[in-house]
Amino acid sequence: MKVLGAVAAGLMALGVAALLVVFPLENRVTEALEAQATQLAVPADWEQVNDTVRREQFLCMSTNPCPSIFRRWVTDTPVSVHDLERMATGVGLRFSVEGTCQRPPTAFSETGVCTLYGVRSENHYQVWVSDRPQEPQQVSLEVRPNRPYLTQPQG
Repeated sequence: MKVLGAVAAGLMALGVAALLVVFPLENRVTEALEAQATQLAVPADWEQVNDTVRREQFLCMSTNPCPSIFRRWVTDTPVSVHDLERMATGVGLRFSVEGTCQRPPTAFSETGVCTLYGVRSENHYQVWVSDRPQEPQQVSLEVRPNRPYLTQPQG
């Protein structure tokens, strides 16, 4: 009985020690990702309406990647490809932009008008602009660890 108690106590001590090592490492990874995402040159007139940070965890699911950052802004000023390029260029992102950021004349509901795909270090960036009739444009950002199945920039 004493042996079983000693084994249980040892396992609990090992578990606590592992948590004391894992949590600081997880927080460091999340903080580095946040620091990179914050460096993007977001225009001052964009109003941020969402900021979600999913921290690094020991067990992450592919449908719920971690760490990851999701931010969304709205703007009354039309977003251009140049705006997206300016956001990415200053932080050393290798990127490509798809689309013209112009609303197609045939669109009648919300539509995506352009998307920036970028890679920096081991992180994948995606910024997409959506346009709704008679509403401000929405600009969304997602940053997460680079995954080979996501679209990669050309260049």
